[in-house]
Amino acid sequence: MDPPPTAPPTAQPYSPEQAMYRPAYPPGQYPVVTQQPAPYAQQTTNTTVVVNQQPVVVQKAQRNWSTGLCGCFEDCGSLCRGIFCPFFLLTDVSSRMGEGCCFPCCCPGALLGLRIKLRVQQNIQGTLFDDYCKVECCPLCVLCQLARERNHVERRG
Repeated sequence: MDPPPTAPPTAQPYSPEQAMYRPAYPPGQYPVVTQQPAPYAQQTTNTTVVVNQQPVVVQKAQRNWSTGLCGCFEDCGSLCRGIFCPFFLLTDVSSRMGEGCCFPCCCPGALLGLRIKLRVQQNIQGTLFDDYCKVECCPLCVLCQLARERNHVERRG
């Protein structure tokens, strides 16, 4: 005959340090698993990628001034205004370039600034040093050239 079943050994009380790590089930009494656990819910993530194409800058070849620095006789009207009342010609050019008529009064380097602005806007060849030297050496010629170039740009379109 079989020996009588023995009672499970009595559990020893756990010490406070062991109580933290005590198993969820007492020894020898584990639940029976009859099926696989259900899979976790799958998360779907939609990602939208937006690709912006950078604009391509095509730079046209730089052009020359429509008239030379000493081409004053190509426009006698701006020559006369430049000789007899250069300040009024400067305020007129400044206004036509969108800077207002007070710009030359308030800015000591107005002529240089206007020359650089027109040269850059119209993609005209030149350097800052070249602009500075011409304004310092012959401001009246530069003023008349600006007026002629402004007229040329307005006629062209």
